[in-house]
Amino acid sequence: MLQATVRQEVHIVREVLEGAFSPELATQLMFEALQAVGDVPTSAESVLKFCRGPLAQIVEDVVGQDARAAVLVRLEQVLVKGDMTGTDIPIDVDLEDEPSMTMVMPTVWREPVSVLVVSSTGDFGQRLHAALGASRVTVATVDGEMDVRKGVFQMSPLLVVVDATAAPRMERGAIAAAFRGLPDNVLPVVWGAETEYGDGLANAMRAAGVHAAISLRYGEGIPAFLDLVLARYQP
Repeated sequence: MLQATVRQEVHIVREVLEGAFSPELATQLMFEALQAVGDVPTSAESVLKFCRGPLAQIVEDVVGQDARAAVLVRLEQVLVKGDMTGTDIPIDVDLEDEPSMTMVMPTVWREPVSVLVVSSTGDFGQRLHAALGASRVTVATVDGEMDVRKGVFQMSPLLVVVDATAAPRMERGAIAAAFRGLPDNVLPVVWGAETEYGDGLANAMRAAGVHAAISLRYGEGIPAFLDLVLARYQP
């Protein structure tokens, strides 16, 4: 079982984004930038490079050039000078489709939302942990039928996510059977439904009588999945 680990600098970046934007938008920007770079930065130098490159570009693409400039000033101020002054002042943005929380029960009260990821790598879980932070989410990544069962028993997750973009070694039928045996309060999710593995898993779940799972397309972006997590967190 792989636990995500993230350096303090990455948490600071997320805090700056949350000072500027809504938690939902900040989380989306952080996750998409981490997805673009392909890894979680592990040094002060790589965090600065991440902020000036992928993160700045994502902010510009989603929120606009003016917001990019303002956010970069704040990030440089905090990461280079260690000064948080003014970074909690919201930046006014006008978005047609700002992320919104779909209120789906159950929720947790002042506790991290537990998410079990089924994947051949820990990348998705690490990005999720970095984007949301330890106060909002607890993530573990597993691959293997026994590890899935053990993870469900030990974590009592609210979401079990199959990352079909990094397909696990498990047979699709075994995952479908595991989904069928999940407690009623656990939401099964397939991330990357348009992939060959994701499409085959959807067929296996239908054959196994699993109808409660949610399938999300990688090409449509991460907001819908983050929405599922944040909807279960009540600060």
